[in-house]
Amino acid sequence: MDTLERKVIAALFFIFGLEIIAWVPRFPEVKDNLGLSKGQFGTLLSASVIGSVIGLLTMGHLVHRYGARMILTLSSTTLFISLIVLVQLTNPWQFLLCNVVFGGSISAFHISVNGQAFHEQEKTSDKLIPRFHGYWALGAVLTSIISGFLVGHVSLTTDIYVVAISCYLFKLILIHKIAPSLIKGNKQRNSEYGMKTLFTSFSIDRLVTMGLICAVMVELATGDWATIFSKEDLHMSPGVSTIPYILFMSAMILGRLGVHRFLHRIKLDVIARKSAIAGGAISIASILLAVHVSKSSPTLGFSIYCFGAFAAGLGSSFLTPSFMDAARGRSKAPSSVVIGQLGVINTLLIFMFKTIIAWTAQLTSIAIALLIPSTLLILASLATKALKEVKN
Repeated sequence: MDTLERKVIAALFFIFGLEIIAWVPRFPEVKDNLGLSKGQFGTLLSASVIGSVIGLLTMGHLVHRYGARMILTLSSTTLFISLIVLVQLTNPWQFLLCNVVFGGSISAFHISVNGQAFHEQEKTSDKLIPRFHGYWALGAVLTSIISGFLVGHVSLTTDIYVVAISCYLFKLILIHKIAPSLIKGNKQRNSEYGMKTLFTSFSIDRLVTMGLICAVMVELATGDWATIFSKEDLHMSPGVSTIPYILFMSAMILGRLGVHRFLHRIKLDVIARKSAIAGGAISIASILLAVHVSKSSPTLGFSIYCFGAFAAGLGSSFLTPSFMDAARGRSKAPSSVVIGQLGVINTLLIFMFKTIIAWTAQLTSIAIALLIPSTLLILASLATKALKEVKN
């Protein structure tokens, strides 16, 4: 990260993670403000998928047409406003509408900042994308820990107002700082990737899509279920139960920020295949062993699961950004368009797999449900041959 542009892009990823995860530890307070049950609140939260799909489908074309600076600025503004409004609403219908806008804003910023990251990577032979995503994960973990500590000491609105305003101002300053280097818009009205070609230019890279969804589900499932599994199945206290997720995310940060150090000795597709298999296998073994051991020794069983969570985080850490990079390298479309199209399919598949995992947990056990994403991580190894074709 030796140039100004790289440092600014890394900072934008960090702030992005910091901002959008800040309100997650305070969901119980948001739910109480709305007066909803867990099921009703979860359904309203899921509505952000609507905005995400719309944003992913359209914003890549808009970045290609108008440039990254406009979309980064507009999405930062709508993200700031919607986050501020979300934490003070008491009307469920207003929350629903605002959450759709929030989801669309996240997708728009995601596409534009990743498009700029790919643009920066094309200038060098370094693998920058995993490192940029590592900074996002670092921001997400940091804000989760801080917001968690603030619960009960600082009001919901004060906490989120400070985070949202600070992040918004920093993003505007950073965007202005590298404005001349940001992706320029394509002014040709008949561009091959203009808004008129929104659906005709849509394509699916099946191999990359398979790898991406198999890699990302272990991260999402760990975030959704690891704490509950530790508390209910392994009999840990609520505070201690958060440790597996923290270890998982810490391993993910280490992997994303450090994988480039090994790429001069081992090819990306080889290390990705071995990491996926090892991470998934250790995770499966740790879950099964933890459940068995915890019956007689809860602390030992929990320790085994923590080791498995760390291994899964390390094994899956750089896979998601690497598959995104592969999608860009295997397509002739602009990076922002590729990211958007890949995101649409990925979002729909995530929704499907999350539903499957949730109902598996309901009908069997959380342990059985957690075996699904761990198995998917192993299956991601079958798609790593796509990483051979990544261009720089």
